[in-house]
Amino acid sequence: MLNQRAKNVIFILVVAVLIALLVYQFIPRTKSQVRVNGAVDFKLESVDGKEYSISSFRGKKVILNFFATWCPPCRAEIPDFEKFHQNNKDIVLIGVNIQEDKNTVKEFLNSMGVSYLVLLDKDGKIASNFGIEGIPTTFLLDKSGRIIAKNVGMMTYDELDKFVKQNKKD
Repeated sequence: MLNQRAKNVIFILVVAVLIALLVYQFIPRTKSQVRVNGAVDFKLESVDGKEYSISSFRGKKVILNFFATWCPPCRAEIPDFEKFHQNNKDIVLIGVNIQEDKNTVKEFLNSMGVSYLVLLDKDGKIASNFGIEGIPTTFLLDKSGRIIAKNVGMMTYDELDKFVKQNKKD
């Protein structure tokens, strides 16, 4: 059996850990996140092996949709995103796949009939920079490359259309 002194030391350690965890919850965390209204740029490889820079789309509105093939809400919204892409050629729609194998993504896109550009965030750094905490997450960039809107969760065609129309900043 433990003597009284050992019990006191264990008690103090447990209390100290609990206090540290409580304090940690209230400390603001600084992430390397992009800010809404901050201009963004990054380069990623597409599923067809070409490298794209977001800055090359300046002058057009851009929708960035972060997704994964294994995510049911992501899979459910893709037909609506494809339809939106077909009906709105003046807006650049870009899917950003997070940390999946190129062949897995390529097969998935072919099976879903996706024709819009899809980039591969192989190491997840871009998703981390955007502060992605759940997928799907969609951003709208204005013609200057600044983030003007963010939506976390699945979107239908009508919701995506409204998302773009409500944020008419150029």
